[in-house]
Amino acid sequence: MNIRKNRFIFLGKTLYTDCLKLQEKNFYRKLNGNLKENIFLITEHYPVYTIGKSTKKEHLPKFNDGIQIVNIERGGSITFHGENQIVIYPIINLKEFRISIKKYIYLLEQVIISSLTEIGIQSYRKKSLVGVFTERGKIGFIGVKISKFITMHGLSVNYNVNKRYFDNIVPCGLGNIPICNITDFINISKNEVINILYKNLIKTFD
Repeated sequence: MNIRKNRFIFLGKTLYTDCLKLQEKNFYRKLNGNLKENIFLITEHYPVYTIGKSTKKEHLPKFNDGIQIVNIERGGSITFHGENQIVIYPIINLKEFRISIKKYIYLLEQVIISSLTEIGIQSYRKKSLVGVFTERGKIGFIGVKISKFITMHGLSVNYNVNKRYFDNIVPCGLGNIPICNITDFINISKNEVINILYKNLIKTFD
């Protein structure tokens, strides 16, 4: 696939609901055949909890901390998005890349793992769990919606997130796994991490 068919949009910091509308607009354009290029939205959000399809009552916030809660159409349980977390939303046609849904999840995880390896952080997959883990806890998150092989939602990586928001929920339904940040391991700028993720997205989806 020619890289010119892939468009990377750097949004900076966004309200989750605004970015969701942008995702949905491009998702339905892609679904209807009115969008030929593949879109990758790269952003970080103001604090928000998002609730996926497998969220249970016991996963929800333990106390009201004033953070918006949004129900969305994606797999997985509740998670937190906030400042200093890098979020990437690919809106692509899996048929163009000749990959299965399972392979797509694997590739999103691999983008995170390859990027972390490049900055000196050892990370890995866990059997039967989706996402990316380190010796200090979960650092990368995957949650997608796929309809007729068109994708939305995507991946997030904790750069230097305030972990107290994760403490208020059972993130991804995993109560026994701590959450960690890139800055727990290494001193590196957020922009440098974004650039490395961007480079690995190009390498993976070119």
